[in-house]
Amino acid sequence: MGVENYKNAGNTLSAVKERAPYSPLIFTCDLNPSLIAAIKDNFPDSALQIDGFHVMQELNRGINKDLKHYAKVNFNDEIRDLIYLRKILNKIRSAIRSKTPTDLDSVPALKRFDNSHAVSRVCRSVIDRLLYLFKIHEACNFFKNLVRELDILCAIDNSVIKEFCTSIHQILPKRRYTAKGMERVKLELIKKLKKMCLSFRKPLRESLTAFNKAKYLIFKQPERMDGTSKEALDALLKQHPALKEYRNMTVSLGEIYREPYELVDGHQIDALSQKPYYSDKLNTAISTLKKYKSEIISFARIFLEHPELEKACRSNLEWFNKRVKAPFKYSFNRQSTKNIINRLQLQIGGEIRNFLI
Repeated sequence: MGVENYKNAGNTLSAVKERAPYSPLIFTCDLNPSLIAAIKDNFPDSALQIDGFHVMQELNRGINKDLKHYAKVNFNDEIRDLIYLRKILNKIRSAIRSKTPTDLDSVPALKRFDNSHAVSRVCRSVIDRLLYLFKIHEACNFFKNLVRELDILCAIDNSVIKEFCTSIHQILPKRRYTAKGMERVKLELIKKLKKMCLSFRKPLRESLTAFNKAKYLIFKQPERMDGTSKEALDALLKQHPALKEYRNMTVSLGEIYREPYELVDGHQIDALSQKPYYSDKLNTAISTLKKYKSEIISFARIFLEHPELEKACRSNLEWFNKRVKAPFKYSFNRQSTKNIINRLQLQIGGEIRNFLI
């Protein structure tokens, strides 16, 4: 058929209509508006159902966009804050090694972080509190202020900060304060501050990794969940209660394909609503599902009117899409028409006829 537009779809369906001896009872397709329009125009008496795989895919892709934004706001942005602090510390270290006082003046002031970034804000407050020490050039004055600042920081109830203070106390000169000792401690101070940034960043990265591993459970339908999956999902939703909304959304839509045919009325689609804090992709998905509600739930009417049809007739053709519609590549998709038809017969459990080749 080539590109999936109305013209190509219409030409293909017209060729099928001319050669096929009957009008199909039901058509199954994805949410492509051109294909839907072409089927309705060429086979107005046939029922049209939207493949359940693509219905769930449309919603879940929109939800996944929101989950990526959630991870960005709660993990990635704060990790970037800590990386930014390390870059500032690297600039200060380069200025100290250059032994040019004016280089320290070129180091920019620390930017403000989002109020929700509690971890990076704590790290920033420590670094910001100690920045002025690097501009002190008299050894006794430097060490006097450093000790005072360490005493203040040690009073903060934070294990990472306490560890940092302890490590700095261990490198302070035991006898007398010299310019050479001051330069050494400044470089060590930079090193310890960078290590502190890493200590704050490590649990954030671990949390992000755990989130990315577990978020797929939000899309998993109840009938496919085992005990381990349920426990992991409960733990995820307990840690991130804001995600319950998305979980309820995808489970509710999946009920369309779990309910008895006589109960399928599409109220799950009616319950979906666009919201300002949803991504554009999710709001568009909701709008698309509402637009094609009648086509999505049409399978229920057909199967009620024709109880002789097997449930396998609702099988999605995603395997066929990937193997036949995907662009040909070397050593890929090299299957004869006979093999493809045999595979479809096995998958769908019905008779497959080819009217075009």
